[in-house]
Amino acid sequence: MNVTILGSAAAEGWPGLFCECATCREAKRLGGRNIRRRTAYCLDGNLLVDFGPDAYWQSIEFGIDLLKVDDILFTHSHADHLNPLELSWRRRGYSSVVRSLNVHGNAHVLARIRQETGTSDESLHLAMHEIRPGQTVPVGAWTVTALEAQHASPEEDALNYVLERDGKALLIGHDTGWWPDHTWELASRFRLDLAILECTYGVLNPEARSHHLGVAATVAFRDELRRRGVLKDSCRVVANHFSHNGGANHDALCAWFAPHGIEVGYDGMALEL
Repeated sequence: MNVTILGSAAAEGWPGLFCECATCREAKRLGGRNIRRRTAYCLDGNLLVDFGPDAYWQSIEFGIDLLKVDDILFTHSHADHLNPLELSWRRRGYSSVVRSLNVHGNAHVLARIRQETGTSDESLHLAMHEIRPGQTVPVGAWTVTALEAQHASPEEDALNYVLERDGKALLIGHDTGWWPDHTWELASRFRLDLAILECTYGVLNPEARSHHLGVAATVAFRDELRRRGVLKDSCRVVANHFSHNGGANHDALCAWFAPHGIEVGYDGMALEL
């Protein structure tokens, strides 16, 4: 099984749109892994997690054949993770597609797609599936459990996900602060081979735990998963979803996390399970 990180940035990308801060200037100068698109993932070439404003160029850059994608799993409805406009090009006149695409997300995700595309599910060849916190559902070849994140409430239930297949399990855990107690309890039943964890606030707000995490909170989050027995001994832990406001480019993040045994995500990073 293969997980490709298609994007590793928070909402404004990195370098940030219209931003002249030192970390954005440095990212432009250095290039490479310091250039970060909005966070999204591709699993085994046929499942996407989130589909935001960079989806077109992510699919081109990383060779994702969207005609082979069967399912898109959305974490929440914020604009950096959901761009309904791109789904509207599936309708007749813009595309010859007739193949159905399964869309999975909370009620806000489904409502936003329907409102902003302004057309029917059938004309877009979309099959909509609502997911609620705590549910375990089949998504293609995967078994997916939705975990309530601490991010967008009370407006909507943002979701993290545990995905299981062929005896392997991974956590997609961006866009959350410190989980509520019932999420920790639910997560404790899993044994993970890969954990991708939130780290938006970076080194400038290292202890932050509200809605997003800083670097120290990411380590504490990993440690709590380990304390609960959720991480297999061989589990890889990757920090992802970074904001330029966190104040550290790729090499600095790698240097900070290296003593803690946590890898730093970047666009195009391929992770094998």
